[in-house]
Formats: sequence, structure tokens, C-alpha cells
Amino acid sequence: MDCSANQALVSWNVSGGALSYQVTAQSTQGAVSFCQTRDIKCTLTNLTCGQSYSVQVVAQDNVCSSWPSPAITFSSVPCKPNISSGTLDCFTNSALVNWTHAQGALYYTSTARSLSGFVSTCNSTFTNCELRNLQCGQTYNVIVVASNENCNSPPSSRIQVVSVPCPPQNVVPVLDCSTNRAQVVWQASRGADSYIVQAFGEEEHESVCNTSTQTCDLTDLRCGFKYNISVLAINSMCNISESDIKQLKAVPCVPQQLEASLNCESGAVAVSWESSAGSLLYTTVAQGSGGYAATCNSSDTTCVFNNLLCSLNYSISVHGSDETCASAESPAVTISTLPCVPQKVGAQMICMNNTGVVSWEQEDGVSSFAVQGFGPDSHMVGCTTTGTSCQLPSLHCGELYNLTVTAQDGRCDSSHFDLTLQSVPCSPTNVKASLRCQSNSAAVTWEQASGASSYYAVGVTADPSHQRVCNNTLTYCDLSDLQCGQTYNVSAFAQDESCSSVQSNTAYVKTAPCAPQNVAAVSHCAEGAISVSWSPSPAAQYFHVAAVSNTGARPQCNSTSTTCTISNLPCGQSYNITVLAVREGCESKLSDVVQTSTAPCVLKNATGRLDCISNSVWVTWDDSEGALSYFVFAQGPKGDNSSCSTSSTTCKVPELKCGTRYSFHVTAINNVCNSNGSSSFELETGACALGAVSAVTQCGSDTVLVQWQHAADATLYVVTAEGQDQTFISCNSSSNSCQLQGVRCGMQYSIIVSSSSNKCSSLRSPPTNIKTAPCVPADVTVTQLCEVNGAAVRWSGSFVATSYLLTATGRDGHVARCNVSDNNCTLANLHCGQAYTINLTASGDNCTSEPSTSSISTVPCTPSGLTVDTNCYTNSASLSWNAVEGAVQYYSQGQSVDGNVLYCNNSVSSCTFKGLKCGDVFNFSVQASNGICNTSSSPLLSVGAVPCPPASVQVRLQKMEQAYWTRTTWDSVNCSDVDYLVEITGQIKNNTQTQLQVSSYWLPRRYFEIPLPCSTAFSLTVRSRNPAGAGKPSSAVTGITAPCPPENVKYSGSAQSAVLSWNGSVFATSYTVYNVSGPKRTVLCNTTALSCQLTNFNASATEITASNAVGESNANRNITGPVGARTRRDLWDTEVQAHINEDLRAPEVLIVTVSGVDMYVKWVTVKNATEYVLVIEKDEEEEQSNQQPTVKTVLGDNYKETNLRPWTTYCIRLAAKNATDQSSYSRPVCRKTGASL
Repeated sequence: MDCSANQALVSWNVSGGALSYQVTAQSTQGAVSFCQTRDIKCTLTNLTCGQSYSVQVVAQDNVCSSWPSPAITFSSVPCKPNISSGTLDCFTNSALVNWTHAQGALYYTSTARSLSGFVSTCNSTFTNCELRNLQCGQTYNVIVVASNENCNSPPSSRIQVVSVPCPPQNVVPVLDCSTNRAQVVWQASRGADSYIVQAFGEEEHESVCNTSTQTCDLTDLRCGFKYNISVLAINSMCNISESDIKQLKAVPCVPQQLEASLNCESGAVAVSWESSAGSLLYTTVAQGSGGYAATCNSSDTTCVFNNLLCSLNYSISVHGSDETCASAESPAVTISTLPCVPQKVGAQMICMNNTGVVSWEQEDGVSSFAVQGFGPDSHMVGCTTTGTSCQLPSLHCGELYNLTVTAQDGRCDSSHFDLTLQSVPCSPTNVKASLRCQSNSAAVTWEQASGASSYYAVGVTADPSHQRVCNNTLTYCDLSDLQCGQTYNVSAFAQDESCSSVQSNTAYVKTAPCAPQNVAAVSHCAEGAISVSWSPSPAAQYFHVAAVSNTGARPQCNSTSTTCTISNLPCGQSYNITVLAVREGCESKLSDVVQTSTAPCVLKNATGRLDCISNSVWVTWDDSEGALSYFVFAQGPKGDNSSCSTSSTTCKVPELKCGTRYSFHVTAINNVCNSNGSSSFELETGACALGAVSAVTQCGSDTVLVQWQHAADATLYVVTAEGQDQTFISCNSSSNSCQLQGVRCGMQYSIIVSSSSNKCSSLRSPPTNIKTAPCVPADVTVTQLCEVNGAAVRWSGSFVATSYLLTATGRDGHVARCNVSDNNCTLANLHCGQAYTINLTASGDNCTSEPSTSSISTVPCTPSGLTVDTNCYTNSASLSWNAVEGAVQYYSQGQSVDGNVLYCNNSVSSCTFKGLKCGDVFNFSVQASNGICNTSSSPLLSVGAVPCPPASVQVRLQKMEQAYWTRTTWDSVNCSDVDYLVEITGQIKNNTQTQLQVSSYWLPRRYFEIPLPCSTAFSLTVRSRNPAGAGKPSSAVTGITAPCPPENVKYSGSAQSAVLSWNGSVFATSYTVYNVSGPKRTVLCNTTALSCQLTNFNASATEITASNAVGESNANRNITGPVGARTRRDLWDTEVQAHINEDLRAPEVLIVTVSGVDMYVKWVTVKNATEYVLVIEKDEEEEQSNQQPTVKTVLGDNYKETNLRPWTTYCIRLAAKNATDQSSYSRPVCRKTGASL
């Protein structure tokens, strides 16, 4: 039968000679259906529902027909039943469903399904049944299906049944203590249309409110009553769904009959009242008139205040309270406390008239205050007042008085307040003062004064512009830093902590004279004397002048005026001169030092040497004492002169005329004087002769061509050239020209032509000067300038060069230049990390030297591309960056936010920092160095020292109520302030289309429980974090959950003998069928197959579960039947798992081999499969642990699992998958591992 189409497929064996067949089916009620075919099968259509048919087949050829075949019978699909009613039983929350009889039905199945997916079924051979165990608050759609041995009818039309409302949950009554009203709130109850809140109190008092919301107010509660509160959920059908009862205490009642009394002896206030209903504790409040309040707590009806403030009126009230609320306050009573002891009592002196003043705070209830004072010399004083102070006049000096202050109120006097007062100290006597000349201070002494704790002396000038003070606890002190040239009036005072005595008698002291000012010294060069002058000093009797020479001599003079002259001083001496004033044997401080000198001594042995080539004279002489420089003057007869100056004893007088006698004078000079007279001599220059001499040279040439006018009498000429370094070259010629060889670069030559080798012969030319080309710059030094990324270049200066051109060319083509006249140049802003070639040329007149070549490497570029890889296990961080051209060393650092700095240096582009503190955030930077300069720091890279992944992650699946939860634990991470997060990914029913991803909260605890769906393959990791950030996840723990309950459970047969069958559950390894009719369920069948043979079968008392190594699924009691007979199915048979995938077949495992602790698996690929799911688990018979199976997703046709446990049996199962489907699993194949190699 094709039950869905109500068609019957009839088949038969081939009949010899038949060309076609005719099939005829006739029901017991006369309905006929037939079909004709050439095949050996044919489909009967248009069958009438609920009929029993007899079918026969006739074979035909072109002529004859055979006899009809033996008749066989079959039943068509039962007719569709019609539901007549559905009635809800509120107390059992079950529905009684009635329907009309359906033709052909042997039994009926009624199914109720809610919109939330809840299902309830019942089976019956009658036309009614009871749907039990309905879920509360649901609207069910109810249908009925009629069945025979083979087919189910189409479902009936639906009716709706509304179940009992759910009882309200989380009922919370909240009492408003101020109004004694209770607001009751609860969670919405599924299926409820409205609610009734009931509160039953003592003395049969009841409070009720109705609402359609989830809150309601009880407004008529009685104080002190205890109420039981519940909420009823109501719909149109039922009103029996009551919540759990919650208890509520109303606000306690207000205490009555309050009384208060004062104990005059102790000052305590006693309060009492009547007991109030509902109060567990009483709080009495005494509110003072000044805002001060005191409280007293008591569990009975009395309370005593022992520490109320004095001199206050108090308003006293009491309220009762329980654990939640306090009653309103009782009517208040008032009472006054005792007067206070005088507060903030103080005494001080009016120092000027030796009067004591005593003061205190004003008090309420006090009529007057009395003060009495007693001195050690029996002196007694007193005063009385209604105010807050009074005076004790005419106290004796230097006495400590005992004072007593008493507050009086006319009712009870308070206790006394005692204190002391020190009167003004007496004055010191016999004051004396004497001058300490060396320190310019005055020593002051006096005799001890009564009442003094210390003393001070005051010295005041007569004008009185200046005052000095000294102090001591003894009877003497020194007045320091007195002004010079003054007379001081000195007096002493005694003092205590508050007052000073009146002034003592006066003493007088004169200070030392002041140091002379505006000292000046004038040297009389010719006389060998020095005159010294200064400003007048009126306090001085006379003045002393001292001059100290550079040789240690100390000439001096005294004067009573403001001038003094020191005579007969030797030449060539320098002097430091000071002046001091003297009065009565006391000297002033020295004046400021004035320096001067006598004239230098006349120099000796002056001589001269003629330089015939340059026509100049070199003059030398002996050193002159006291001279700083020398001046040489050459005077000719016709007013011609020349001179030179020097600080040495040699000087060249240039540009003298030829054939002239000069008088040479040498004078010594210092800062003050010239020497008295000079040393002189005469010298005649060389004769004048040849003229018109010219000299020519070429750039870069080492020769000079010298030409002159030929003289008639000369046969041989000598050309001599003198360089500026006094080196000579020469050449001879009998003509009017000569070429000087070996001329050097960078020289200035002075050239003369003479008629013989005698330089100063009578036939000679005047000198001619010529400069050669500059030499290649020498002694070139290049110094890097790190801050400006440049270079400072220096070289030896050329005597003839007027300018220098420096060119720096980088490897990247960058060019920098400078043109200077000095022998140094600075290049800035060169490109980083470049090698530059530096060319330097010198230019003079019209010639330029060959270049000098040198090189430099600039500052390396700033490192870039920083990356950090932290290692939480070693508390280290590996910092790396892009290598920098020209760098020979790198300096890196990591600074934490609290200022801790770690350093690491290396010659390669990476470095490892050790000693990182877990939880710190570090800012990393790098500098590159070429051995001379460091780059600027790279941009900061901020990285946190995050904690390590948690170790020893363990997962245990445990069943809680009807679900399995993963309880995950792990070891703590060695770091502070750590939180943890559990992350789970997986596939529900191992299907790629139903992905699972769930995580816990970040919490500091080391465990977490997360529920997982049944038949789920999962992978679990744990991460840790701290203020520095989140760390990497731990190693993944993989596993599977317990299987889901088997679905599509059906039975065929009868109660005496039935076959129960079901669809396979993903990850299930066995199934168990239970009978639940008794107090404990009993096992009927335990199998790895998908069916079970049962006797004495009762479908309503039977349930089935699926199991694997993790645990057992929830039970499925939704069993339908009886249905047509089913063949036995095995758990690993792909045909019976067609509900998982009808297209993908289970893979065939070809090879499973073990080598040591490694396992290799190979299989035959499956058409349309894109990947394979491999489950590896320990054999259940050997392992009783809760260790989870290993689930791997594999591409290809083989897989190798390594590092299994030695000497352990493992079983593997394999399923094929693609994007939408998954096959059933292959049969398990088991192998035992060997020893670990």
C-alpha cells in the first residue's frame, strides 16, 4: 500500500505466454478498482477509504485469457475521523477528545501540539481518549488519525484546547512601610487572563485585590498583623492555578503611653511606654533643641539615656520596628537636662597691664559664673559675672595662678572647671653690653627674672635705622651682624609663652668702623710711586693702606685723611691694594681690592737682522719684567717709518725702503705704563738696483717664470724666492728670465733678482710677491652631528685660499653643498641611513685645487614595523622590527604605565625582554645607532603582559534535571586580577548547518557550568584576562554530549508480541527500552539495533532512551502503533538511517592499523561527500571513565591520530558529510595501541 495516496501496488510472477495482465480489486461493499499492464506489477488507484478489497490478476495474450489468480485481500487507507468535542479537566490538566467512527479504523491516535512545541498523544480503539500531561498555559491544536495494520488516515480537522494557566512564579510582596500597603508583583503566568491576590491575616482578617497585570496593591492591611499571600491565575476555563504562599508582616503599631523622667544625681533620663503589636525592637529618639539627637534601642518597653547633652531641652519619642519596617513615631514628651560644666574655658593675659582675662561659652539655664585665682605668694583675686568672661586685675609679675570657674543655676551647681594662668614675667636687671671686635657683634648679659621662660635682647642704633635681636633661655646672648660705625642702645626683655616683660635698663656699645669705600689707585710711571684714595669714613681714627706685589713684597702707608702715597717702588711689579679703617684698636673689614702696576723695566740687547729678499728687518731683544707686549718703531731720515707689535721678543718690521738708514726703537708696555725709555739701534737697508721684475705661474704648475730688464754690466743673475715659511728656491740665468723649479702649492713667494749670489749686492731688484694655486685641502675631519642629522667638516686652512667649496653626495642622489671662506662647514638635514661622499676644493685668485675626498654615514633611519610577541610562561616579550640601513646597534625599551622600564640592546633587528610583570601594559620603542649617533625613538607600540592560557582544563558532563551540563575546571593562572572565560563551539546533531557558539561571563572563579544540547559535538577552550588584556585560548578539549531521545518510535504487532522500532539518535551507541508501570522502571530491552522484540507490550507504559559513553538521554514515551510489520534494523545499517540522509551512504572503512601509540585509518570515499566525521573513543568495556570521545572533521580518505594512550583499545566510527547532509556512522572498528616509542 502507498498510504499517502491510498493506492495499492500489486505484483506477481511472470505467466508463460502472457502479453498483458488485468488486475481487478473489489471491496466487500461493492467498490471496484482495476488496472491493466504489460509489466508484472500494477497500481490500483481510486480506492475507497476504509474498505477491504479482494484482488485477482488475469493473464492475457492476443486470443485468450487465463483463469483469475487466487484472490488475496488488502485494506485501503482508513477514512478520516471527525472530532466532535474536546473537554479540559482543570484539576488533572488533561483533555478528553471525542470523535466519530472512521470506516476501516482498527485504532486511533489523538495528538495535541502547542505552538511552543509541546506534544501530548493518546491511543484508543474507541472513539475517545484522554490527552494527559498537558503543559500549563498552552493552546493545543488537537487532531485524530485513524489507523489499520498498514496505514494511517489523513488527520482530522483541528480543534483547539486551552490548558490550565500556569501557577504564578516569583511572587514577591513588597511592603511600603510609610503607608502600610503591600505591592505584590509576580512573573506573567502563561495562559492567564487575570489574577486574584489573596492575603489571609490573623483574627481571620482578609485582604484581596484583582488585576489583569502582574502587580496588585493590598491597601487595607492592619498594623502588626502577619499575612499569608498567594496569587491565583485565572482564564476562561479554570481558576485553580495558585502560586506558592509568601508571608508578609504588616507595619508594627505605634507605641502608646510614653513617659520620661530625669535623675538629678546622675543626669540620666528614663523613658517607658506600652508594648505595640508587631514590634520586635523599639527605638527611642531624644531630639535636642540645638539639633542634637540621641537614640536608644531596646527589645522591651523601657530605655535609659545616660549621655544626653547638658543644658538642653529634649523632645522624646519612640517607634517600634521589625525586620522590615518601623512604625510611625509616638506622640513626643519634652524634658530639660542638667546644666553643663563650663565649656571652652580659657585664660589669657593682658600683657601691658598684667591683667588676667578668663572666658567660657554661654550656657542655657545658668544664672551666673564665679572665678577665683590663687598665687603661690598667697595673692588671691576673684570676680563674678552673668556674662561669658571676667578680668582679674593687678596680678603679681612672674607668678603661676590656679583658677577655678564655677557655673551656678540656682538649682544644682555643676562641678568646677580648674585651670592655670601665668602672669607677665618680671623685667631683667643689671643689663650690660660689650663689643666683640673680630665678629663685629655685641655680648649682652643680665640677671635672671621671675616667671621668665626665655629672654631676648634688642640693640637699636641711635638714628634708629637699624635694629638687631638675639634670644636665649639663659641670661646672655650675642647681637650679631651689627652695622659698622654705629652706637647701639641695648636693653633686655623676659618672656614666657604669652607675654614679654617691660623693658630693662639700657646699655650702650659702639661698633667697628666701616670698610673704606671707592678705593682708587693711580700709578706714577716715571716716579715709581702709587697714590691711593678713598671716601671719608667718620667713625675711623686713621686708615692703613697695604700693597701686595706679585713677588710678595708688602709696601704700606698710614693716613688720617683720605689719601696715601707709596713711593720708591721697583719697575715691572703688579700690586693688589687694600685699605682698612681703625678706631680704638678695632679694625674695619678690608676694602675691595684695587689692582695697578708700575712701569715695565727698560728692555736690553735690542738687535736687528736685514732680510734682503723682502727688504724687511727682524728685531730681537731680551725679555722685560712687567711687560705684556712690545712696540718696535723704525724711523727713516725723510719721515719714512714702519713698525710692528708683538707679545714675544721677536718682531719683523716690513716694507722698508731700499738703500735707507733706519733708527729702531723698542718699548715695553703693560696695562698701565710704557717703559721709561727704550732700547735703540740703527740699520741700513739693501741698495736699490734692478727694476721691472715680473713673475708668472700656471694653476697646478710647480714652476714660476721670472723676467726682468737686462742690466748692461751684469753677466749672471740669481733669482731667489722666499716662501712665507722662510724656505728658499733659486735659479741662475745670464739672460733676462729664469724659471724657478719645485714651486709648492699654497705658497706666497717674495722674489728678488740680483747680479750675484750676494743677496744684498748693489745690483738687485726690489721684491716681487706671487701666490701659487691652493693645495688639496689637508687634515680633513668629518664629525657627525646627531641632533640635526648632519656633519661638521674641518680642514687645515690654506695661506692662499680665499674660498672653499664642499659637496656631499648621498647614495640616493641627494646633494648638499656649502661655500665658505673659513676652514669649516656644517651640513644639516642629510638623508637618514645614507653613505655620503664628500668632495672639498680650495680656490684662490684664479685657481682651484684638486678635490679632497672623504665619506660619512648619516644617522640611521628611525626603526619601523614594530611587532611584539609576548610569552606568558617566561614573562618575556620578543620585540622585532624592520632592519635599518647603516645601523650597527639597536637600543630598545619597554616602559610600563607605572614607570618601570626594561631595556634590551642587540645588533640584530629583534630583542627579548625578560621580567615582565603580568598585568602591566608596556609601551615599546626602538632606537637605531651607527656607533656614533642614535635615531629618534620609534612610535610607541603598546602591548599588555596578558596571562597565560589556563592549564589542566578538564570537562565533565553531568546531568542536571533533564539536561546535560558541562562543568569545566582549570588551574589558576599565576597572575593577579585574573578573570576567566569559557568558550564552546560545536555542531548540534553533528550537522554543519546547526552551529553552536556559546561562552560564559568573565569571572574570577576557576569553574563554570554551561548546558549543552543533546547529540552535539563540541570543542571547548578557556581564556584568561587581566587589566593588560585577554590572553590566548587554552588547548581545545573536544567531546560529544549524550544523545537525544530516539524519535519516530512505533510498534507493530499486538500486546502479546510486538516489535518496537525507532530512528537512530546521533552519537548513540545503544538503546534501552523500559516499562514504567511500576514504582521503578524496569529494563525490557537493551540493544545497539534500532528495533526490539517485546512481549506483554503496553505502549502507554513504555519509554525508550539512547545512550553513549557520556550518559543516557531523556526518555521518549511518544509511541505510535500498531503499524505494519518492520524488519529488524541495526544501528550501523545505513539503510535504516535514511532519516539522516537518503543520498549519502556510510563510508566503508578499509584499513585501521596501529603503530605504537599512533593509529592510521583509511576508507572508501562517498559520492557527494565533501568531508568526513571521525569519532575516536576508548572501548567501554576497558574504560569506565568519563573521558569524552575525540571528534575530528577530515578532508580526503585517510587520517592519522598520534599520541594515544598506550595499551588501550580504541574504536573508530566514520560518517560522510556535505554542506546539507550527513550519513549514518559506519560500524565501529576497534584496535589496541602498543607501547609508547
